[in-house]
Amino acid sequence: MNTDKETGSYYTPYELVRFMVKYLNEKEQDFSCVLEPSVGDGRFLSAILLESQEIDAIELFDKKVRYIRRKYKNPKLKVMKRDFLKYAMTSQKKYSLIIGNPPYINKKVMDKEEIIRAKLLCKQEGLQESIMQNMWLAFVVGAIRLLNENGSIFFVLPMEFLQVQYAEKLREYLEKIFNTIHIISFRKKIFSDIEQEICLVYLTNNKKSTPYISYEIYQDATSSEPMISNQIQKNKPLKKWSNAILSDEDIALLKETSNKYSKIETIGESAPGIVTGGNKFFILPEDKITELESKEYTLPILQKSSYISENSIIIDDKTVDHLKEKNKPMYLLNLAKVQEENIPKKLGKYLNEIKNATVGNNKLIECYKCANRTPWYGVPIVNKGDVVFFKRYHIAPRVYINRAHIHTTDAGYHIRLKEGLDKDSLVFCFYNSLTLAQCEFQGRYYGGGVSELVPTEFKKLPIPYYEIDKKDIEKLNRMFQNNDEIEKIVAFVNSKTLENDLDNAMLQKIESIRQKLVERRISKHK
Repeated sequence: MNTDKETGSYYTPYELVRFMVKYLNEKEQDFSCVLEPSVGDGRFLSAILLESQEIDAIELFDKKVRYIRRKYKNPKLKVMKRDFLKYAMTSQKKYSLIIGNPPYINKKVMDKEEIIRAKLLCKQEGLQESIMQNMWLAFVVGAIRLLNENGSIFFVLPMEFLQVQYAEKLREYLEKIFNTIHIISFRKKIFSDIEQEICLVYLTNNKKSTPYISYEIYQDATSSEPMISNQIQKNKPLKKWSNAILSDEDIALLKETSNKYSKIETIGESAPGIVTGGNKFFILPEDKITELESKEYTLPILQKSSYISENSIIIDDKTVDHLKEKNKPMYLLNLAKVQEENIPKKLGKYLNEIKNATVGNNKLIECYKCANRTPWYGVPIVNKGDVVFFKRYHIAPRVYINRAHIHTTDAGYHIRLKEGLDKDSLVFCFYNSLTLAQCEFQGRYYGGGVSELVPTEFKKLPIPYYEIDKKDIEKLNRMFQNNDEIEKIVAFVNSKTLENDLDNAMLQKIESIRQKLVERRISKHK
């Protein structure tokens, strides 16, 4: 795969270009006036020139403009050296189709003028400036402004667009503008050399159709028929477009059954763990703490879920001791209430050394967390929970009974149960089909098939809570220790929870929804 990292360009494979043009022809797309807003090396042009009567191509960089002009000497084609965002804000010309692969440039590395322009573009369209987190997003907004009355957009976009919070308002906006939204993904990774997964998003207005969102999954870009095809008509706006893989009936069932049970926020207080502002500086291994002679100024902490065995639902003293033996960084500097003059000499020297350490483009002491607390090295300590949930996971979410009473970083959420509720029972009950399906439905997934829940989503998870016999809790832990299949674990938990309230057909349907959502996320990473 060809790439130009400086410009955020990942040149579209030819087979994907051919797939997109073929798809448009099958949808009877109007090619009369086409815009390619980030032409790059011109891969879309070769295919579009065969279909269109008029094509405008925009490119920011001189070298690429010269290359395209030399390569394509066609009267139908006009190549412009322009900044697309400026063009979108000023041009009066309208297009029947805007197609391409916009640059993926994170806001953090965009220059100041680009950010101002992108935010202004969003504002002019009535969108919150906060949605502007990446250049591709600004390209979507810009493209909307340049469409004729029946115009369409067909973009290669990162998969995260379908599900990330910052793009939620844009997705809602697009649902208002376009009556048909087609989402296409692939089992096989299209850009094999990067972790970023992509999807195709085709936005159009089909006057002959009632509004819908479709989701199709193909094996790869050479496939002629989708492996999975689905349409959503009723559940709109759809908070996460990635969930369009489910039917309206599936979504309705999840909502109906979830409403039968308490949410996590009603059975206890939940909150993220400790935010240090620089884990590698403030969380140290035992040998370093010994060297600094500062053990009395530390607290034990779990930095990430990978430090804990997945073959258990319990964090106990043995877990902690094992990590100490492996010299994992798990000693948090606990200095929030310690005045600088009272800090031991060796530890003070260490703090002086790290405060000017480089973190990104800043010094540690200038980073947001450190700069906005007094003293700068004083990491705020939050309460520990009875139960710990780690927000990122792979096959299935991981919830632990916190018998070690240990802190975690904000990689974990802590639940402190209301009086009278049993933490062991809560962890047991968590591993049912409905709760796990809602983890998939509410969360989002990233490269490698990793899924994540933010605090607001976690708090809304339904829990069919029952007091569970200690023998059953021990059995569940043994099942994890034996590395039993998650389906077997879920079936056992269902027998003690959901089967009390739901008939077998409904239960099987919920489990099939869970499996479908998991498969969507991890199939290409097996």
